[in-house]
Amino acid sequence: MKVDGLDRNVKRTRLVWIVDCLCAVLLISMTVWVACRYAALPDRIPTHYGADGVINGYSGKSMIWVLLAITWFIVGLLSVAELFPKYWNIPFKVTKENQARVLTIAWHMLSTTKLIITGVFAYLTIKGTQGGNLSAYFAPIFISAISLNSLYWVVRLVLNRK
Repeated sequence: MKVDGLDRNVKRTRLVWIVDCLCAVLLISMTVWVACRYAALPDRIPTHYGADGVINGYSGKSMIWVLLAITWFIVGLLSVAELFPKYWNIPFKVTKENQARVLTIAWHMLSTTKLIITGVFAYLTIKGTQGGNLSAYFAPIFISAISLNSLYWVVRLVLNRK
């Protein structure tokens, strides 16, 4: 792997592989689940929720495929981004000495972010096919999960830069 002209083999950790496998299983399971249930879905499904989790918009049931496509796209985009670490926005210089630590932590951050997003979209897909409201705690929990995940890995990144 090359970062700013540095050559060093940095291997993906077991955590990254496990999280990526969980994301793949979730994505495939969601897609198969929707395909199996699609005929039984009502003609209109919820496609928008207010901050309180109450449904405030409906569309045709084919929109469930759009939700799945968005999920696949976001996870795919993050997966492709993992392949190009020289373009990552790391807030300090990556050197030969810190490269393995820095890239490993950044990979962990990307992987766990993918898992959170995949989990959230899986929940939204299930709720969309069932037609129910979201929990009033959905938005705060999602925002907290993404924020705390990012904060945790950024702190680890800064502490391990030397």
